[in-house]
Amino acid sequence: MYLIEYEKGLLLFDSGTRADVDLVKDYIVNTLSRPMEDLKLVLVSHAHPDHSGGAFYFQKMGVPIAGTDLLNEWYAGVTGFIVYLVDVALTYMVWMKKKKEGDKLKNLFFPRKLHFDFLLEDGKKLPVFSDWISLSCAGHTESDLSFYHQKDGILYVGDNLISQKNGFIVPYPIVNPKAYKESLRKYLELKPRKFLLAHYGEVPYQEEHLVRLIRTAPEKSRRHGNALIPIIYNFMKKFFFVH
Repeated sequence: MYLIEYEKGLLLFDSGTRADVDLVKDYIVNTLSRPMEDLKLVLVSHAHPDHSGGAFYFQKMGVPIAGTDLLNEWYAGVTGFIVYLVDVALTYMVWMKKKKEGDKLKNLFFPRKLHFDFLLEDGKKLPVFSDWISLSCAGHTESDLSFYHQKDGILYVGDNLISQKNGFIVPYPIVNPKAYKESLRKYLELKPRKFLLAHYGEVPYQEEHLVRLIRTAPEKSRRHGNALIPIIYNFMKKFFFVH
């Protein structure tokens, strides 16, 4: 999560999980010494527990949330409910991999549907913070949003880019490979000064890394139906010594 500070208020890029809401509140109140009322907007880039799971709980505290209604299709219906359970389970798996001694298991379940205070559109300015624009950049899911600050050349890309030593790798899942490559081409056209990644921090823009990713990105979708079993197997092999 990225908390952007202005005198007029605070802007949060992605809500984190349900368990992160109290951490953000504590940071704002006790580290920044600002009231929670200064958090004017929480953006939601896409529907995964670590990006949208806390949004409802911020909204309950009186903080407006913004995103696209397309996000609500991700967990809709019976199939969506199954995807929801899998996504929460995967989030717990990541927690098990990353947890430190003394970390306690927390409730990460959250409402599947969000009622946004502001609906965001491609190429339009954000409410309250008009120096940022919203960009539709689907592919990882069907409704990914990126957020661009043109003056400073800063582009928040959510999970669309995952950093590694020699560039980027594609995220999991990729539900629409064609749309994903179009989103990467949109980044190429923008030529931002740097990317804000949802995971692994800030990365300077390097055109060759994007070009390589476009060339090597999968042509077929990678989603729970065709890629989940190897992921779970590798997790169990590492943590439960399955051979």
